Amino acid sequence: MSDNTRQHVAATANRLRMVQVDFADQGSDVRKEYLAEEVERASSSVAPEQRQEFLKALMEQFPSWDAKVEVQLRKEDTTERTTTDQKELQDPNFLVARLIERSAELGDSERKVLAQRLKEAGLATVSQGAWPTEAEAQLRQALRLTEPTIDPVRALELVGMLSDFALRLDQLCWGSWRRISPKSNIRQDKKLQETLKRNIVGDPDVPRGQVATDLEKLRQLIASLVSAVGQAGRQFANRHVARFSPHEIESLATLEGGGFLVSKDTKCWRKYVELADALNEAAIENEIMETIANYAENLMKGLGR
Repeated sequence: MSDNTRQHVAATANRLRMVQVDFADQGSDVRKEYLAEEVERASSSVAPEQRQEFLKALMEQFPSWDAKVEVQLRKEDTTERTTTDQKELQDPNFLVARLIERSAELGDSERKVLAQRLKEAGLATVSQGAWPTEAEAQLRQALRLTEPTIDPVRALELVGMLSDFALRLDQLCWGSWRRISPKSNIRQDKKLQETLKRNIVGDPDVPRGQVATDLEKLRQLIASLVSAVGQAGRQFANRHVARFSPHEIESLATLEGGGFLVSKDTKCWRKYVELADALNEAAIENEIMETIANYAENLMKGLGR
């Protein structure tokens, strides 16, 4: 007896015990009917030539079915189809079981033909082992995967989460860039969401390389903005100190003159007040934004080369 048959026998015996437990409070006729249906269902997925062996093994594992149900071992008619055989040919479960059993005898080309026909009928999906080699290798390298298999359901969930993450960043970063540098000629070519959507459904007008290009441009923008923010404070501080340092104030006051009767300290104070009047909230914000924009744009142009 094959391992599959043994497993089928054990599983059927367990189900019969559960039927007895579930319908213990019912009459013997009801229990007999449910047990008979379970035996019939289990035996229908067994090949005709193996059914007698299956039923014998089942009786050994489950010899008493409420002392009421009997299994009649049928003699198989080898010359013509019996009524049961005709019924089995209409049973999808039986046909699938036979197909699985016979599949071990099929060659690779025959398997591919059958798989394609099942797929066309909507009865087959991509299996776990059907990952494209190049795409799987790229994913394994990125995540440093050493496990032998990849769960397709979780992989698809991960694609959804990463897509949502990338699209939110795309909207935030390009929106911020438009506010920081409204006159810059560096702009988003097209919405990343549109590129991803058209690419994942196989739109021939959106090559695979387009996704990589759009993601790389977003990566450059993020890297440039982060670096620019880190530099903006230092650059603004350097310019502020240079503009309002005592030496700079004194130099500017001396160049402008002001008369012999006005003291040096008065001239310097007047110059400081003049410069400070231009130092309001809007001016400071504009200067910081300009600093970030210039640094980020120069960096992006350098990264793009």
